[in-house]
Amino acid sequence: MTSKTLIRTRNFVLLALAQVIIFSQIHLFGYATACIFAIFLLKLPRHTTQNEMIIWGFLFGIVTDMFCNTPGIHSAAATAMAFSRKYILAAFTHKGLPDDFIPGVKSLKWGGYLVYAIICVSIFYAVLFPLEVFAVRHFTTLLISTAGSTALTMLFVVVAEFFSPNR
Repeated sequence: MTSKTLIRTRNFVLLALAQVIIFSQIHLFGYATACIFAIFLLKLPRHTTQNEMIIWGFLFGIVTDMFCNTPGIHSAAATAMAFSRKYILAAFTHKGLPDDFIPGVKSLKWGGYLVYAIICVSIFYAVLFPLEVFAVRHFTTLLISTAGSTALTMLFVVVAEFFSPNR
């Protein structure tokens, strides 16, 4: 295994543990829940293949589903986010970038990185909450939950970016 694979695996385990033990227990005002494993998916290098992205997204989702006793909703939402990330990132970058390009504030600046991250995280929650409720008739509640959870997750994404070593 390469050192990058070991570091990625370590980050996966640490974020998965933090998600399951701490962040899955936080429900602000009954609407907002943070999914910090989005940080891992957002920060994967640009050259990460679509299949690898989907596998990482599914793994995070299935681990969260197993420990939070949810029937596959995190898996579906994380897989949707991982699938769409490539296309969203392409809108904020150009083709001449190096293969080891990692999305972040250093490379995309604050505005570009925040918009990229908000879109990705919003996709995650736009899939998660309708599957959780399994109805769209509570549209206002779904919008409040999606907006609140996106804002809470983005708070953690920004904090993580401040403490990122390659900032």
